[in-house]
Amino acid sequence: MGFLTTMCIAVLSSALFRMLVPENKFSKQLSLLVAGVFLLTGITALKGADLKIDTERYITEAEGYGFEISSNANEELKQQICGELSDKIYAMLNERGIYPKEIHVIVNISGLYSIDITQVELVFETGEQAAAKAAADVLNGELSPDIEIVTEVKE
Repeated sequence: MGFLTTMCIAVLSSALFRMLVPENKFSKQLSLLVAGVFLLTGITALKGADLKIDTERYITEAEGYGFEISSNANEELKQQICGELSDKIYAMLNERGIYPKEIHVIVNISGLYSIDITQVELVFETGEQAAAKAAADVLNGELSPDIEIVTEVKE
């Protein structure tokens, strides 16, 4: 606050000094003198001012927003991948006369270019053990060997 006070006083005193000095052949020199005094006052005020910018707070807040955006994007991407893959699996199994009750796809996003589908879980109704086995066989032939196929029969 001291900086602003000093600058306001310097501006007012410079304006008052210019109004009191009559127009004559020394007006240019006096204007230069007033500008110099104003400039020195400003420099002195800046040197004595306690100007702290809390950059750490702003960086932390910016990182927090970045993390929030990143995690939201990851969740949206996971939902999109899971939805599209489960739709394709439903269609593939339905063509073969296999109708699971639910399909759960587990996706892991560990980096910018690292998206892994780790598990596909098929849930069947009671008494559909044969359909569960057939579905597992179909998916084992169609999906990557890295993807774990889990079947569950609800009772």
